Amino acid sequence: MEDKKYTRYFKAFGDSTRFKIIQLLSAKEMSVNEITAAVGLSQPTVSRHLSVLRDAEVVVDRREGQQVYYRLNKNAVETCCTSFCDCLEIDVKAEGKAKKRKK
Repeated sequence: MEDKKYTRYFKAFGDSTRFKIIQLLSAKEMSVNEITAAVGLSQPTVSRHLSVLRDAEVVVDRREGQQVYYRLNKNAVETCCTSFCDCLEIDVKAEGKAKKRKK
């Protein structure tokens, strides 16, 4: 994974509001309105945060009429985290068992 990709990920993860959005979306898909209500910020502010998360591929969206729904891109987050740990030669644990690193 290239350095720019890590930079986008850690920018996405590094803001407390975006981290809260990530936590919300790890449980279920949510509309922009639901996310806005949950974090207590204006819709334009939430949309800017979602844009950063989408650009980093941390979340994916789908449109249903006028409504946009977001969900966590768990595969992309897992790939980023495990490959980052791999480049630092850190074993990643999954569900209490050591996950073998690919070399």
